[in-house]
Amino acid sequence: MEKEQVQFEKSELGEIQIKIPETGGSVTVEDVKKEADSKFKDINYILLSVVIILLVMVSTLIIDSFHINSAIYKEYSEKTGSVEQSQKINQELLDQNQKNQQLILEQQKQIQELIKKK
Repeated sequence: MEKEQVQFEKSELGEIQIKIPETGGSVTVEDVKKEADSKFKDINYILLSVVIILLVMVSTLIIDSFHINSAIYKEYSEKTGSVEQSQKINQELLDQNQKNQQLILEQQKQIQELIKKK
């Protein structure tokens, strides 16, 4: 089985025409250029859409990170406020405890003085 070969012919205008044996038609260089250009345009559209999708995805990730960071900061500030509140309460209790100790010491001195008088 011999395959028919593609034949190239030069037309009067200097364009090369390609005869394709399976279809029996001919294709000009401009037809090939148009088809190649359309394929490249399709590829460019696909690549452009992929880039746009990636940009949208990255922007949503950045926005989500801002939301997460603000939620973490809010939680951190609440815990910090709670710790400060606890420290303040502890300091007040410590001061009260010191006052009570002074009062007890004074009362002990008074008791000892009363005991010595008897």
